[in-house]
Amino acid sequence: MQMLAQGWLVFYLTRSELALGLVTFASGVPALFLSPFAGVVVDRFSRRALLLVTQIVQMILAFVLAALVFTELVQVWHIVFLAFLLGLTKSLDAPARQAFIKDMVGHEDMSSGITLNSIMVNGGRVIGPSLAGVLLASLGAGWCFLLNGVTFIAVIFSLFVIREKYRVPGVGKGSPIKQMREGLAFSRRHQTILPLLLLAAVAAMSVVNTITLLPAFADVVLRSPVDGLSLLSAAQGVGAIIGGFMLTVLVNRFGHGRVAAIMMLVWSVAVISLGNTTQVPIAAFLMGLFGASLVLFFVNTNTMIQLVVPDNYRGRVMSLFTLSFVSLTPLSALFIGAIANSIGTPAMLTILGTINGGLALAILMRWPAVWRIE
Repeated sequence: MQMLAQGWLVFYLTRSELALGLVTFASGVPALFLSPFAGVVVDRFSRRALLLVTQIVQMILAFVLAALVFTELVQVWHIVFLAFLLGLTKSLDAPARQAFIKDMVGHEDMSSGITLNSIMVNGGRVIGPSLAGVLLASLGAGWCFLLNGVTFIAVIFSLFVIREKYRVPGVGKGSPIKQMREGLAFSRRHQTILPLLLLAAVAAMSVVNTITLLPAFADVVLRSPVDGLSLLSAAQGVGAIIGGFMLTVLVNRFGHGRVAAIMMLVWSVAVISLGNTTQVPIAAFLMGLFGASLVLFFVNTNTMIQLVVPDNYRGRVMSLFTLSFVSLTPLSALFIGAIANSIGTPAMLTILGTINGGLALAILMRWPAVWRIE
């Protein structure tokens, strides 16, 4: 909800795709430098305690942004700075969140835990944009930020009562730099983890940025800056939930590797098609397809990595995985926003889908064993 309202607010203040990319870029820069070190922290300390800290800080940032909007003092640089601070918390929050699933459900139920987590998160992608659309149209963006801050209270309470049933001992107090290098070397040598990380990085830098361009696409192409944006975001969330429920059937039939590979190609086609339509219903359908394939790819990739990584490397490897969509997505968003500002959002979407499909095929041809992962 906050991300949709924030994108709308930035585009309302600037009418610039570049500004949208700048805000997204600011949120990802911290993780670009901190994620490898964050993985060491996640492997050393209680993930529940780390999540408590990050959630409290994120709640405060939401309230600050709401106050700036309500007092009519908000400027674009405020949003950029707050996005940067949010990125600092996400660089630690994201790998801790991924590794925390194993701490709660254990190895045998990890695949189901990752899937359930994805369904819940993407349920928010349905409820959040729908509610944000209503609040934007009736009360304004400030209420979206305020309500987001309030919802953190439930999250923080939940973290206080959760217990880590399967928590494994940390990696000890060795040199953080040495431990970081060990994690990087392990990932680079692993014949399953390396290509999966590369696929995630390609996806993050190309088609995932479709979401960044949605405010401009809804306004300029669909001529529906509020309702159209809410519909597209909600359609993505609905598709994601459907994809989550389809996951087990598809994996049992085709295997994790084939599903992840095919879905990456499917969303390339969806993004290319989105860039060549001006009809709201067709755009909503394509965003639903995008959401389903996005979840099926990332959940399968996440699951495959978590099933093969040893517990003593889990935090460091998952920090590299989350680096893709916490940092590489925002990093590339700045350049994508600048290019879209010159050539237009539809043309940029077509380029993104083409690049994603081409690089995905190249990686899959280099590591064909990914197709055969069950």
